[in-house]
Amino acid sequence: MGELVAHLERFGYVAREPDPADRRARLIVATASGRAALALAARHIHRIEQALAAELGPESLDRLRAALARVPAAIADPSDPPSESGRS
Repeated sequence: MGELVAHLERFGYVAREPDPADRRARLIVATASGRAALALAARHIHRIEQALAAELGPESLDRLRAALARVPAAIADPSDPPSESGRS
């Protein structure tokens, strides 16, 4: 997670700010660029979901979502190859 935050920070999508409730902690907040990127991603996701719903129908889309939710993160992340047993 730390690497992801550092990467997003380097590209200006997030910033670290002091946590007013705990001076030892830092909050990770989206910058204006980060919020714009999130909005753009949301529009693309919405468009893709509309196309899938039109092609598959709402019930099949719901089944697809449920199936994808069961996919372990290690399988979905190609940079983290599974172990020999097939599990990370």
